Amino acid sequence: MKKLVFRLLQVILILILVIAAVNILEPLRPVKLSEENRKCLEENVGRIREGMEKSGTAEKTSKGKNTVSEEKERIACIDNNEEALLLRLRMIEAAKEEVVFATFDFREDESGSDMMAAFYAAAERGVKVKLLLDGMNEFLYLERSERFHALCTHENVELRIYNPIDALHILNVNYRMHDKYLITDEQMYLLGGRNSNDIFLGDRKTGINEDREIFVYETKTGEGASFLELEEYFSSIWEENCVKAKKFSLKAEKKEMAEAKLLERYKEICEKYPELSQAADTDWTEETYPVESITLIHNGTRAEKHEPMMLFAMEKLLENGKDIFIQTPYVIADKAMYEVMEKAASHADTRIILNAVEKGSNPWGCTDYLNNKKKILGTGCSVYELMNEAAVHTKTIVVDDRLSIVGSYNWDMRSTYLDTELMLVIDSQELNQHLRQMNEGYMEKSREVLPDGTETEGKAFQKVEMTGTKKGIYGALRVIIRPFRHLL
Repeated sequence: MKKLVFRLLQVILILILVIAAVNILEPLRPVKLSEENRKCLEENVGRIREGMEKSGTAEKTSKGKNTVSEEKERIACIDNNEEALLLRLRMIEAAKEEVVFATFDFREDESGSDMMAAFYAAAERGVKVKLLLDGMNEFLYLERSERFHALCTHENVELRIYNPIDALHILNVNYRMHDKYLITDEQMYLLGGRNSNDIFLGDRKTGINEDREIFVYETKTGEGASFLELEEYFSSIWEENCVKAKKFSLKAEKKEMAEAKLLERYKEICEKYPELSQAADTDWTEETYPVESITLIHNGTRAEKHEPMMLFAMEKLLENGKDIFIQTPYVIADKAMYEVMEKAASHADTRIILNAVEKGSNPWGCTDYLNNKKKILGTGCSVYELMNEAAVHTKTIVVDDRLSIVGSYNWDMRSTYLDTELMLVIDSQELNQHLRQMNEGYMEKSREVLPDGTETEGKAFQKVEMTGTKKGIYGALRVIIRPFRHLL
């Protein structure tokens, strides 16, 4: 009997080691960009540049008049966490036919419960609600949520899970859906880097991250270029083989109690945010401004190693730029990513804004930065180590005075090779100017580090000493993460 137990334990240990080895080693070798995708991306970037040239020529001939057509897509930049939650609730409340919600991290906390209640109320009035959640965080945070289960058992709610955590997908756990967007009917959508939980949404003042999203309003229902691209993307990922429908069952008594909690929560948010009663009648043009163009870029939908399509698109979009800002929570780069940074720095003043290790909320990103700071500076880019009040989770690139790129793509290997990612490429002087003003404020709170290692503190920089405990943890992590940095 003892021998049998020992053999069984050996088999289990071997299985664990095999699973771990496959998940760690298999992603190590990146997939090369195919000629087909290279050509497609070059053509896409070429169309963006051609459009910018045409609109630039039109602007010169108009003698300073605003030449952006009122029929083009309109946007608002959402940088505030409480505004981001309220906008989500208003968009859901405004829905008449369908709401689509896709996200990486959705939880049953305060803001998550508010959204669940809003989704349930929408389903009750006949709106079709489609939820697409990443399997990792759905498993971690919603698997036992009776309120979420009650929402998903509604006849007008359909839930699908990207790459579920189960025995059938145990060798693919590294491939996650990192997309974050909300679509209301064919009229508007919100897309960016925010997860849907209290760290990123609501009126909390501590334990939060700042982030950024772009709200897009369609003046012609269902006809905006970027809306059509997002709709096509969602239709594709919704039908992927790695996406599975999920059903829940609740006992009648528990279901009734959970539904009552959802309705009570909905009543509470309507009292807290009286503007929700006017959401269906909102004139969204008053809250947005027109832009020349919006283009959606992504790096594929399958739960597998991705070709570096997003990285290549970034490389092409940075070409010929003279003044470049890259804002990312952290940098975890490989050779190909360092080369893109070096190319950019060779022809442009290229500045990277990231969280200072004293302030960053991601210990993996902070410790990898400590390990590879010299390599980053060796590309010729200047780095601004940001000491903001809250850690900044924003993913934004600004090129010269018109081009802005906003979305979910971190400047790391996981976003480049493993996860699904979405970015909006926007031609707009107004957005570009707003983002540059935000960057100026961040730079004042930063420690500037030049390529030669010279450091200068901004006038609003507030120095914070790391505790001995944190230094010890970071010191250990600097060693531990080295074999796994491609997964962080």
